Amino acid sequence: MIVGLVSVKGSPGVTTTACALGAAWPTDRKVLLVEADPFGGDLAAQFGAAPNVGLWSLLAASRRGLGEGAVWEHCSFLPGGLPVLFGLTSTDQAIANEAAWPAVADALGSLDADIVIDAGRLLPQFAGGVRLLLDLAEVLIALCVPTLAGIVHLKASLPSLQGGPQSRRLLVLPTATKGFSSTGFSSTGYSSAEIASTLNVAVASPIPHDPKAAAAFGGAPTSIRIDKSKLAKWARASVNDLLSSSATHSSDFLDGPGDSAPDMNLLAPSLGVNAQTLSASPTAGMPR
Repeated sequence: MIVGLVSVKGSPGVTTTACALGAAWPTDRKVLLVEADPFGGDLAAQFGAAPNVGLWSLLAASRRGLGEGAVWEHCSFLPGGLPVLFGLTSTDQAIANEAAWPAVADALGSLDADIVIDAGRLLPQFAGGVRLLLDLAEVLIALCVPTLAGIVHLKASLPSLQGGPQSRRLLVLPTATKGFSSTGFSSTGYSSAEIASTLNVAVASPIPHDPKAAAAFGGAPTSIRIDKSKLAKWARASVNDLLSSSATHSSDFLDGPGDSAPDMNLLAPSLGVNAQTLSASPTAGMPR
């Protein structure tokens, strides 16, 4: 399964959400987090890494042809073991490699793993190579700040978001806003039901307001049990629902966090490749 995450304006937490979902992936399924934000990636800096491989090296290698499994040679591991393809540094770099994106998209599309694509904030017309990657996605998740301004911006972008492959499902995901309850209602923003009714699109239950866990998923030092946090429970339930709905085309995440979802996928799978390990990080040894 391939899932893409995007925003149409600002920085509502796409990367943090992608990390949380990737970390919550079932341990019996390989998963790769691809940092494809055309404005440049943040994960390496956030986790204090200086990788010598990533999306840039994969793009360069694609000019010579990519063999089976070549993608893994350009991957690293986040603390705890989540495989990641670190992103580019700027929009200029993304646009300069336009000719190489088709080969990279083909390689990712044939990868022997599930993929979570962090496409960040979209450029007009899905420029910067992102369109080809998001065309691979079975589900496109658009993060939306549940305010009037956020909903207006999302509504203006719906034709582009809905204009991909017919097999791709669009799911709007309200971002964390202080005051949200588990049922999706808040005094500080619109509910999932209100957004769905207004835009006539599938809308998931909102991301819980959990700043400490969100900071930890972004590389900040932490003393909390991340796997017990509201954000981690939400991520586990969301992944479980995404995977279980893949065949049925159900449109919503589970309403509640639930404790019966799969364990956090924070141990490196046996990929059989020379992926880098980020051992020096404040979040090393995150609990499962």
